[in-house]
Amino acid sequence: MTADSPTVPIRFLPVQESELIRINELSNIPEIAEHFETIPPVTMEATKALWSFILTGIVSLWGIHAEDRIIGAAGFYAQPPGTRLSHAATFFLSIEPAYWGRGIGTKAIRFLESEAHSRGYLRMECMVADTNPHALRLYQMLGYEKEGVKKQAFRIEDEYKDLIILGKIFPPGL
Repeated sequence: MTADSPTVPIRFLPVQESELIRINELSNIPEIAEHFETIPPVTMEATKALWSFILTGIVSLWGIHAEDRIIGAAGFYAQPPGTRLSHAATFFLSIEPAYWGRGIGTKAIRFLESEAHSRGYLRMECMVADTNPHALRLYQMLGYEKEGVKKQAFRIEDEYKDLIILGKIFPPGL
C-alpha cells in the first residue's frame, strides 16, 4: 500500500441474485476481464449461469462491499464430495482497479481461506496468467507456491499465454 491509497473498510457478503448486474459490470471492466477465462464482453446470460452454479453449491461467491457498493467479488469452486479432488477449493478474485493497492486482495484471500477451511477443504489453489504479475506476487506473498505451468493455456486475443498453477495446503489448526 502507498500513502496515497488508504485502506478502505470492506465487508464480504454472499452475492444475491439482485446483485448479478453489478457482478456482470465488474466482469466487463477491461483490467478485470483480461484476466478472466470468459472472453469479453461477458453477457448477462453467462453471469446468470454463474448464479445457477451458486445455487447448486458448486460455486461460492461473495461481493466485496466498500463505500456502500460492490467493488469486487471473491469466491471459490470445488469438485463435488466423494471425488478424489473434493478436498481442494479453487479461488478467484476481482477488484475494481480504483481499489487496487489498498490491501483488499490480501483481506479477500484470507477471507476465502477461512471460509474454505471452515468447510473442510485442505487446500486452496488458483491459476494465474503469466500476464498478471501483480496477482502472482500477491498470492506468493500469502504463501501460495508455484506448482506448475500450463503452457499456452490462456488465450488473449490472438496470443497464447502460460497459466501458472499455485497452491497452498492449510496448516493443521488454521
